[in-house]
Amino acid sequence: MVIDIKNYVSYNLSELLKKGYLFIGIIAALGPALLISYFILSGKTEFTIKHVSNFYCMLGMLTAVLHPLYFVNRDYSSKTISLINNSKQNRKNYVLANVVIALVVSLIYAAIGVVLLLITKQLGVPGELKPSFILGFSANVFLLVLTFFLFGYILLLFGFRSGAVYGILTASLLFFHNILGNVLESRHNTVLSNVIENFPGYFYPVMVGSNPLTFLQYAIGFFTLIVLLALVLKKSQRIEI
Repeated sequence: MVIDIKNYVSYNLSELLKKGYLFIGIIAALGPALLISYFILSGKTEFTIKHVSNFYCMLGMLTAVLHPLYFVNRDYSSKTISLINNSKQNRKNYVLANVVIALVVSLIYAAIGVVLLLITKQLGVPGELKPSFILGFSANVFLLVLTFFLFGYILLLFGFRSGAVYGILTASLLFFHNILGNVLESRHNTVLSNVIENFPGYFYPVMVGSNPLTFLQYAIGFFTLIVLLALVLKKSQRIEI
């Protein structure tokens, strides 16, 4: 029996909704953003619309990555993956189906983020909200979610326990880029600065809610995405017992 990608995606997305995981994740994303919006509108801070988008991405990108990764972790942890990995076509379809789920989740979070920014802007949050920023924000969310989902997927394929994978992703999205930022500030080395600024593990968490990426960063991002997908597909060719 061949896995039907459309049915797999529909079934698991409905599970995210029925179990409330998607709702909880969106609330976690909106909470900090709504709080900072309140402080801005009440005159207690001079932050701008980009601070709202940054606070939305703070927890939002982590929850968006964990949603699709939940299904992969569930299947590998319960060993039901052995029932799926019974043919080359099923192994390929399984990977592609989970990538589609990650894609849909990224679009949901991007859309909600855009609506949040438009509403808060209408309410009076200061700052420019240009179409280029909206497009860049959406593209950044899409690339970040897919990239870090595939990164977490690879870690699971190499036998990392779910707790370790979630810990690595949390550190990567919330803390690691701050360490690299401190290195940038303390080391005035042009080559090192260029390497760090064009490293996806740095520019995605830092820039996702701030500005569109540079052409070079987008090129690196797409290349990284393709490499990660190829690695996942290749590693998934091994039949699990």
